[in-house]
Amino acid sequence: MAKKAISSADLIWLFHEQLNEFHDCPRFGPSMAIVPAPDVGWTVLMNPRQLSKYPLCAKRVRTIEKQFREMYVLKG
Repeated sequence: MAKKAISSADLIWLFHEQLNEFHDCPRFGPSMAIVPAPDVGWTVLMNPRQLSKYPLCAKRVRTIEKQFREMYVLKG
């Protein structure tokens, strides 16, 4: 299956939509950025303070990241 091209802003929105279903993340979602990564295409960066304050949320972000990498590629 071909991966769908998506902007980083849209990808972040999809992350927040997924994370809203869980109660172990901050109410308005964690601060994150989608950045290109040469080995995997893109990766999620999170605020280090939130990583330590919400470890279960960070784990969920990594799980969603793996799922989304199979479906999406960054535009441009």
